[in-house]
Amino acid sequence: MAFLMETKLDCKRMERIRLRCGYTNGIEIAAEGSQGGLCLAWKGDIVVTVKSYSKWHIDSLIREGNGKAEWRRKCTGSKGRGQIGFNMGIKVSLFFHKCATIRRRVNLILKLNLDDGEVVTTEAEINATATDFFKELFSSKGVANPDKVLEGIEVKITEEINNDLVAPFQEEEIWKALKKMGPTKSPGPDGFPALFYQRYWHIVGKDVTGYCLGFLNERKGVEDINNTDIVLIPKVPHPSNMVNFRPISLCSVIYKIVAKAVANRLQGVIGNCIDKVQSAFVPGRLISDNVLLAYEILHTFKKKRTGRKGFMAVKVDMSKAYDRFLIRSLQIGRGSNFKPARGLRQGDPLSPFLFLICSEGLSSLMRLAKEEGLIKGARASRRGPEISHLLFADDCILFGEATDKGARILRDILNEYEGCSGQCINFNKSTKFFSANTSNEQRDETSLVLGVRSSTCPEKYLGLPNVVGRRKKESFQNLIDRIMLKIDGWSTRLLSQGRKEVFIKSVLQSIPTYAMSCFLLPKVLCEKIDSKIANYWWQKGKGKRGIHWCQWKHLCRSKEEGGLGFRNMAQFNIALLAKQGWRLLTYPDSLVAQVFKAKYYPNGDFLHSSLGSSGSYVWHSLWSSRAILEKGIFWRVGTGRDISVTNDAWIPNCSIVNLATDDPLVHIDKVSDLIISHDRKWDRGLIENTFPAEIAEQIIRIPLALEPHEDLRVWRGELSGDFSVRSTYKLLQQFEPTAYALQTSYKEFYKKLWRIDLPLKVKLLIWKISWNYLPTKVNLACRRVTSNTLCPRCGQSAEDMNHLFRECPVSKAVWRNMLDPDFVMFPEAEFIDWLTKVLVLLSLEKCKLYCGLLWVIWGDRNSQMYNERGRSSQEMIKFVIGYIKELDELKSVKQKTMFIEKKWRPPPGQMLKINFDGAFEARRKCAALGVVVRDRKGRILLSKSELYNGVEYAFAAKALVCRLATITALERSREEVIIEGDSMSIIKKCNNPEFDKSEVGVFIQDIQGMKSKCRCIRFEYTPRKANNLAHILATETMKRGEEVYLFDGVPSYAEGQARDDSEREPD
Repeated sequence: MAFLMETKLDCKRMERIRLRCGYTNGIEIAAEGSQGGLCLAWKGDIVVTVKSYSKWHIDSLIREGNGKAEWRRKCTGSKGRGQIGFNMGIKVSLFFHKCATIRRRVNLILKLNLDDGEVVTTEAEINATATDFFKELFSSKGVANPDKVLEGIEVKITEEINNDLVAPFQEEEIWKALKKMGPTKSPGPDGFPALFYQRYWHIVGKDVTGYCLGFLNERKGVEDINNTDIVLIPKVPHPSNMVNFRPISLCSVIYKIVAKAVANRLQGVIGNCIDKVQSAFVPGRLISDNVLLAYEILHTFKKKRTGRKGFMAVKVDMSKAYDRFLIRSLQIGRGSNFKPARGLRQGDPLSPFLFLICSEGLSSLMRLAKEEGLIKGARASRRGPEISHLLFADDCILFGEATDKGARILRDILNEYEGCSGQCINFNKSTKFFSANTSNEQRDETSLVLGVRSSTCPEKYLGLPNVVGRRKKESFQNLIDRIMLKIDGWSTRLLSQGRKEVFIKSVLQSIPTYAMSCFLLPKVLCEKIDSKIANYWWQKGKGKRGIHWCQWKHLCRSKEEGGLGFRNMAQFNIALLAKQGWRLLTYPDSLVAQVFKAKYYPNGDFLHSSLGSSGSYVWHSLWSSRAILEKGIFWRVGTGRDISVTNDAWIPNCSIVNLATDDPLVHIDKVSDLIISHDRKWDRGLIENTFPAEIAEQIIRIPLALEPHEDLRVWRGELSGDFSVRSTYKLLQQFEPTAYALQTSYKEFYKKLWRIDLPLKVKLLIWKISWNYLPTKVNLACRRVTSNTLCPRCGQSAEDMNHLFRECPVSKAVWRNMLDPDFVMFPEAEFIDWLTKVLVLLSLEKCKLYCGLLWVIWGDRNSQMYNERGRSSQEMIKFVIGYIKELDELKSVKQKTMFIEKKWRPPPGQMLKINFDGAFEARRKCAALGVVVRDRKGRILLSKSELYNGVEYAFAAKALVCRLATITALERSREEVIIEGDSMSIIKKCNNPEFDKSEVGVFIQDIQGMKSKCRCIRFEYTPRKANNLAHILATETMKRGEEVYLFDGVPSYAEGQARDDSEREPD
């Protein structure tokens, strides 16, 4: 056994500790003060060879005594900062030490309360209690007759889909399953994380793939990998009862590969099998869908004051839903057996889908009762769909008539579901809410039948309020409380300002995100959240306010605009709500879209809806995003029948167009009127006579697919055409009336600053310097903090930015001793101009040194001022150079990757391989396309190139040449073909069956259409070096301006590369 650690101790003390721990061998390096210090200790049958060491590193080779295994350990550290990096640069600091200490204390179970009130405290008693609890929990008590449940199950899986599901698994599916796993998630019993398999797949991949395919295709057993470790995650702070723990299974990675491969297949079809009311784990459905639906229905209940029959909503509490599902309920109609009697493993990739299949039993029973007229669901409007229940995993709300009969039927359905699935409904914790027209007599009857308590104000559903009244700020006060709880946490006190930035963006500003995706928070609440976070950002410690050097809105600008990229919560709220509005437009068949359309815009779409006067709070929230959606939506031209020429945005870089013709005989309404349909080309003459010349040219450059397809709404902020909250937020910032525009030189400065490979704390200091946000004596005097403005180092002049970093004798000596004229360019320029111009002109490597020197000058000034201890210019320069060198060493450990072939390889069997590449010239907007066809012997069957004009960007050239390659493959439809290119993005798009909305979507649509007509066609990525022949063909065609079409050969300028490719490497 060996260990390597940072000690923060002197050698003698560490040696005594090492010996007391039983480590007879070791090497100690003394700490400097209370920081640094290293120790490498070992015992047992191992041999350690120390290759080199210093105050800040130990490089050693460790071998087992029998010579069977060896490994290398390297430790490096940053001088004087107490930060030690092991192997891949993991830092051991006070922050991480505190994290580990607190976590160890929190994870320890010291006592448990039993059901009879007894308290157990010994380790043996706690272990026995936990074992007995889970034995009882996972034991089956029998299953009821499932016939009733099966009656309501609709058959949605076609024979074609089933054939795809049961088809033999391929090697690619095994690697895909592994690649999508979190690399450092907790390992299973074997102790190997997914990162091990991902990094060393080139070594272990063949064996792992063979094992997994053996189980999936040959039904070999998985007993060796099916064991799991169970960890208990507390559901509440300071849990004292086993009910308050959630058991999570830590499965081995190989088992998870098998399970995830199956889950990946299920993911594509699970949406067809699961009722629309279930929103969990189904692609395309969100938790927010159920929140919006529940709120809208309960809003209708609240407003329903007339009618003879009242309605009720029953929020059902299911106890330990995952752990109580009977395995027998999964075995119905199957032939395989499971050893556990009850419970699904949380942590198993398959468990979510198995849970959905089991919970579909409740939907089946509700559907049957509805078809038989036994229950009547709730409607948000008269024309809207009737909803009997909503599900998100085990969170359930049932809707029905508030009558004795309705209550009995719901109770019978729940009892039937309990018996078949093993679920346990806790009626004592369940609640119900009634519509306003429900009489007291009806309320009492249903309460007596169901045994569920009534609530005048329904509790939260999925963590958000079901009813929000006029006092909206109070409804969401818990968001402020949660943010303050995080800010006041012990860990934040240990964060530097660089780490504060990460903490704010990843933790604090993410707390309100869920609520803001469904509700428009009051502006005053958003401002209060911004204020709390701003106070935390500027404060120097707990309870110390600190100086706010600028307004918060300036920090919310993007980093390229001189800000820090923090979120303005009010704008971010609109961006999140816009996502819901976008879903109402693009998923019109979803349940939530049907409900809102029937109630608020029955004769149009969301963009053409009106706010109205009696809408719910969620409708008011969603409608607030309509304006930004109108500005961000753009049309991709397909047939052109749905796009208005003058009212819709469809021309790039032009929102709304005006026709240039006054000819009354020219009637142009839709874009389809501008397209020659049988040729799929623009009507150039009509366009040039109708639009201004500049706009006409832009229209003609819009590409059209070879085969017509429907017009698509896309999001202009993303190249993919898909909506994103990030781009919407940027769009909102652009439309801000007081938007701040930086000069181009400053934009280049900030863009380059954040690219420099230095710690965030250094770059933040440079950012503060650029905005004059440092507490220099002059700045403090301006804020009346001090009256003394003299420099604390030289005492000769007032300390402003220019004096501090350029004019002070200490700083001058630093720049002079660097002996590099680049650092002292523009001596007559103002300080901010000097700072920005020098950094923009320097190389990235010199920028690191330049920023490091500014950082160390500021640090030396503070040391001189507060500790009365400074350093010479030579010491500062030496420190910065050493610091940057250490950073480079920490990042020099490169991860090993799979070996990738660099040479073109022939296709297997009787297949053909078509390589493609494109060249692009921006000035002429011209593209050259090169395609080469070869057989399994490497013989060239065809080489051709084409020139295209009017191509707007290089990515379009790649898509065009891929389409040309596919056309070439279609001409050889009787043969199996591999199409190979060096554009990973294009290859991914060609292999993605979903409709592509990007700017090259028209070309991808053509490729997909032709792909379906070919016998067998595969798209594969290859590195540039393995695609050189097609690359040469394209680039030379661009240079020479000559197209090529040759059988059985290539042009003379490509013959050398053709010969190199034909020389096969040994297998």
